[in-house]
Amino acid sequence: MKLHPIRHTALLALLLLGGCTETPLISPPTIVYPNQPTKPFANTTQPTIPIVSEAATPPVITGAPISTRASNIQLHPSDFNVLAGWMSDDHVAAFKAFKHSCKRWNGMSADKVMSGNFHLGRIADWQAVCSKPVTRGQERQFFEQWFKPYAVSENGQFDGMFTGYYLPELHGSRHQSARYNVPIYRMPSGGLRNHSRAQIKAGALAGKGLELLWVDNYIEAFFMEVQGSGRVVMDDGSMVGLGFAGGNGHEYYAIGKTLVNNGEIAKADISMQTIRAWIEQHPEEGEQLMLSNASYIYFRYTPVDPNVGPAGAMAVPLTAQHSVAIDHKNLPYGVPIWLDADHPVQGKRLQRLLMAQDTGGAIKGVIRGDVYWGQGEEASQMAGPMKSKGHYFLLVPRNL
Repeated sequence: MKLHPIRHTALLALLLLGGCTETPLISPPTIVYPNQPTKPFANTTQPTIPIVSEAATPPVITGAPISTRASNIQLHPSDFNVLAGWMSDDHVAAFKAFKHSCKRWNGMSADKVMSGNFHLGRIADWQAVCSKPVTRGQERQFFEQWFKPYAVSENGQFDGMFTGYYLPELHGSRHQSARYNVPIYRMPSGGLRNHSRAQIKAGALAGKGLELLWVDNYIEAFFMEVQGSGRVVMDDGSMVGLGFAGGNGHEYYAIGKTLVNNGEIAKADISMQTIRAWIEQHPEEGEQLMLSNASYIYFRYTPVDPNVGPAGAMAVPLTAQHSVAIDHKNLPYGVPIWLDADHPVQGKRLQRLLMAQDTGGAIKGVIRGDVYWGQGEEASQMAGPMKSKGHYFLLVPRNL
């Protein structure tokens, strides 16, 4: 998943257990990194509580599989009336997200071929669907009339991994003070940009006029880097948007791996919330843990509207719970998918119509996605623990 122009990582896959993996629940090899804490700390996490979710429903197939541009990927025709949860989704919000995709497509060349591993025609085919009139209250019927759902399989398997991300909200000021003492830097020029996180923390960029603003929490600033963008409520009541401007070129290290390897947090319990809690409970060790990730992200100002989501990789606003980051090598931006996956909240299924409007460094694979949950604390409570097994249906225009 990336937030415009590039979202640095998918929160869970990178922050927790290491980057660019299609199966983040499999333990990576143990690697020793510079500044990595190695002494055993007291385990402060609670035992895992088994989560009992609604039973997953296998995709209902109504016809023979269809080949794609990749020999190991297939589309399996289905129908809306057999999609579990379809009737109860918020199709008004989903249609709003789809119209953002349309706005982007309408500004593109009609002859351009849709990218990815699926035969999805040209931009003109999607522009044609976008031009169909829709009466308020008929959004569900719009999708049913002009699209057909196809379950996606890879090597004969329908299930993949789905995580979540959100837009952090921090508190800051344009002036350094006792409270606001954590700088957020713009992209430096030349060799200055290559300093490691530890060097930057030690003051390598201080006094060079690179500070965009100051925030009041080093941990929150670190997590904003993981998300790749954020919004800052300023001390004068205004709000500032921050977006990814570039990195320092150092390899990303997932700090959750250290906590798992050292026995601090059980692998099943790893989440953004448990990592944050551990760092807060161990301030000195927590700071060293964050410094073990030498990668550092620089930011830039971005337009901000509290009622509009940040721009994703498709350069359109993201819609909370109806936008998803995908592997752009496999799926083109903008297309609708119907997701059926475990919900991060106990006992529920996440059955939602999403638009593929973003991407990210850890989103690798055909059946892989990162759901955008929105802004603020409530969204973080959904995004943080999400490590969900699920499948999806690609909605394809019927004329294709």
